[in-house]
Amino acid sequence: MIREILARPQDIAWLPWAVQYFFFIGLACSGVLFACWQRVSSRHQQNPLEFAALMLAVTAVVVAPLALNADLHQPARVWHFYAHFTPWSWMSWGSLFLPLFTLLVLFYFLALTYSRLRAKPLDRVLTGLAWLCGFSAVSILLYTGREVSILRAQPVWFSLWLPLFIFLTAWQTIPPLLATWLWREPQYQAALARWQFINLVLLALVTVLWVSGDNTSAQALRHWAAGAQALAAFPVVLWLLLLAMALVNWKKTLSSGVVVAQVLAALTLCWSVRWLLLMHTQTLPKYNVLANPYSLPLGSEGLLAVIGTFGLWVAVIIATREGVRWLEQQFSSEKTVSGEKTVEGEMHHG
Repeated sequence: MIREILARPQDIAWLPWAVQYFFFIGLACSGVLFACWQRVSSRHQQNPLEFAALMLAVTAVVVAPLALNADLHQPARVWHFYAHFTPWSWMSWGSLFLPLFTLLVLFYFLALTYSRLRAKPLDRVLTGLAWLCGFSAVSILLYTGREVSILRAQPVWFSLWLPLFIFLTAWQTIPPLLATWLWREPQYQAALARWQFINLVLLALVTVLWVSGDNTSAQALRHWAAGAQALAAFPVVLWLLLLAMALVNWKKTLSSGVVVAQVLAALTLCWSVRWLLLMHTQTLPKYNVLANPYSLPLGSEGLLAVIGTFGLWVAVIIATREGVRWLEQQFSSEKTVSGEKTVEGEMHHG
């Protein structure tokens, strides 16, 4: 008796919106953790690195939930996470972790902004918020990593190294982003370059340990890299470029143009790794020998989604920086007026 099994290519389940969410939530968590470290370890009341990292985190944490909501295809599905909570689902836990993380980051940013404008040391409040934000960021990293790495149907994803790999690819973007954000204060470049170098070394170590394993994920990853050598080589070239730039920047100050090129390379590495892991691997066969073809559409489920979220991020960055600058001008003018009134009152009293 002859039995014939028919199979057909399957449509991918995760759209580019998911790549955008993983990209921006990685930036947000990394920025928050960097700001928390600066708050705990630094003795300075006014730490530009902490404030800049937190501003970057706020801009990313605004865009990330919007991208995730779009990836759910139907906005009403968000309500289902709360109406039908399932404790065994990482996505259900994420529906609690993500709003809490967003609120904590916003509170931390507002409290730090108030402290800087009023010149009032809110050490206990800010330290408490920093610790809460740090633990919340870890919960987000755990949720986003595990919701992917528990899927046995995608052998490349099924690895405990994946969450750490995803985090380190986002973490390495923070030093060059801060160097670009603080381009008028180049004295921070050497310290940030040292952070960048350490991050890149850790990223390489985790990648080697992941690829050299003898489990299903490592075997699938090696098989994919052998079949897609050009795609696999692209992140490696970016990593080598960033490592060389970090070594140079460790020794001398770079010009603003080179710093911009550095941050663009870091962001490209972070985004391209997520695209390869989340989108390209979905085209690989899962239950048969057929590949699942995918072509990037031009509409809201493809190229427009990628461009739109990056455009929204740039708009939020501009709005945040200009808003903080406006507040600083308002408070400085109030201090000037109050100082003049004080001087006039002393002269009149005298």
